[in-house]
Amino acid sequence: MGWRGGCLLLGAILGAAGGASPAPAARPAGPGVVAVRSFATEGYARLTLLLDRETFDFRHGRLSNPPRFYLDLPAGRLRPKAPLPSDSAGARLVRRVRFGRPDPQTLRLVVDLGEGEIRERVFSLPDPHRIIVELRGGIVSPSSLAAPLPPGAAPPAQAKPAPPAPQARAASPSRPAPSGPKKRQEMSLSERFRAGQGRIMLDPGHGGKDAGAVGLYGLVEKEFVLDLARRAAGVLKRKLPGSEVLLTRADDRFLPLDKRTAMANERDADVFISIHANSSPLRGTHGIETYLLSEASSSRALEIAARENDVTVAEMTDLQKILYDLMLRSKVNESRDLAEDVHRSLLAQLGRRYPGVNDLGVKRGPFYVLLGAQMPGILVEVGFITNPADAKRSLQGAFRQAIAEGIAEGVVRFVGGAARTARTGPVGPKGEARPPRPAAR
Repeated sequence: MGWRGGCLLLGAILGAAGGASPAPAARPAGPGVVAVRSFATEGYARLTLLLDRETFDFRHGRLSNPPRFYLDLPAGRLRPKAPLPSDSAGARLVRRVRFGRPDPQTLRLVVDLGEGEIRERVFSLPDPHRIIVELRGGIVSPSSLAAPLPPGAAPPAQAKPAPPAPQARAASPSRPAPSGPKKRQEMSLSERFRAGQGRIMLDPGHGGKDAGAVGLYGLVEKEFVLDLARRAAGVLKRKLPGSEVLLTRADDRFLPLDKRTAMANERDADVFISIHANSSPLRGTHGIETYLLSEASSSRALEIAARENDVTVAEMTDLQKILYDLMLRSKVNESRDLAEDVHRSLLAQLGRRYPGVNDLGVKRGPFYVLLGAQMPGILVEVGFITNPADAKRSLQGAFRQAIAEGIAEGVVRFVGGAARTARTGPVGPKGEARPPRPAAR
């Protein structure tokens, strides 16, 4: 799936032991690189070297012609039979990752860098022992990583410039109105949807080789959420005529997590919603919860994020350390509003027809699939397919349609009230007052 988006096991070059030169005492073996995991999003890339022991003995620096970053581990070792990463010509920050030996006693990680000014930060962490390499900067341009739109997701009528910075989306209050109609890029979010120029990206979670959660009665998350996304797309097209509703995948295909938001950014989407089904080893756990990007609000939120990100809870703590930087550029307030609108609408739709729907609330979590989104984005867990009651309902077409209606109605409420500025209280899409929003947990 390319260099970015998931977990890559690296290694495979055992140090050539070749004829050891005589020495008074053999140098003790250094740390072993068990694996390297990688993640990248807009303007940020991270490599995590998992080690079999703790070490503070490492050096790093830069090489030129071509530009490279290196990290040296004296007496370092590589685990055998692990594949090296493939080249990634479309990468902005990282073109290639490889291992070598500048001398027989040193293991060197080499990162071929992309264009532009790139800054690095290197540090080590315990439990598990690992070295983190963070890269920031590079040239930001339309992503070559964005996968072709799946069938049924029509491309926009004309090519567009790169998406504007978040603050550029709001209409300027003091400028005189232009003589002609506004361009889409000059409109506020609510203006775009009123003009029939809104754009929504729905993301059915998992797909292809990634089945997601496997529940009771033959339910498989990737199939269940794809059906929900298709249904929600149909409702949104009916409720928001003229606006585009796009899917990251319209069939059973695998997409790395970072490509999903890259597609939304490439299409200049106004809203991003990732749809998932929950699971738990405790059969009694049930209900609906909605997440926005932030540090985990609870240990359980951290566990759910780790499962959706396909990493360990320990690795998720690394991600939380970078969220402060990334959230400065993200749509935190708008994402909170979107999460609360969608969550309330889901509960209202389901509560009218199905008794006992459990409200697990709006929460915060470090989900990879939301990182890098240049628009308000949320992740919805529509129920536990490992719970007998939730799973039985999830088999019913009427229940699935109610979920789709709830998601769509929440989006309509959000985009209708998206012109909210400093206000004394929330306002609905038709101007009606709403009760104050509870704080996200």
